[in-house]
Amino acid sequence: MTNFEKVYKRLALPLTKFVVKHIGGNEEAVDEVLSTTMTAAWKSWHSFEHKSSYFTWLCRIALNKIADYYRDQVNKNSGIIVPLFGNLNIPDDKSLSPEEKISLQELRKSVDNCLNLLPYEKRKLLWFRYWEDLSCDEIASILNISERAVEGKLYRARHAFAKVWSKELSEEKQSRH
Repeated sequence: MTNFEKVYKRLALPLTKFVVKHIGGNEEAVDEVLSTTMTAAWKSWHSFEHKSSYFTWLCRIALNKIADYYRDQVNKNSGIIVPLFGNLNIPDDKSLSPEEKISLQELRKSVDNCLNLLPYEKRKLLWFRYWEDLSCDEIASILNISERAVEGKLYRARHAFAKVWSKELSEEKQSRH
């Protein structure tokens, strides 16, 4: 049995309790965080410098993996606008009825109006991602920032757009009545 296996057997239960305390009772989330934590610990086992206890070191890794997990969940769940943006790039297809073409034009105009209400930086990010179809890595290179910074800024830009979009929709509904 390796040193890592011995430490794992000794600390698996306390580490699980630590993760549950920070995430709650979502079994799937706990399993995922524990799995990614142990994988990361295994891969970096040789770099452990003994500046803390193994448990403290594992908890630090777990906290990072918890943050990663929540970030991934937010990105997965913030897809409200992604499909909308993607559908706006449909070229005028001959299969669309005249009513559908008019609806698509109105939708594009509405999205443009909402985008114009956003600060330039947020508009630029959304443009790069959804109109230019650039990856986060490509955007990071253009803006000379980290990929993780791009992900965070995109998240905030999408939610800023969603807020403007829902406000515009509710104002539009009120003006109809």
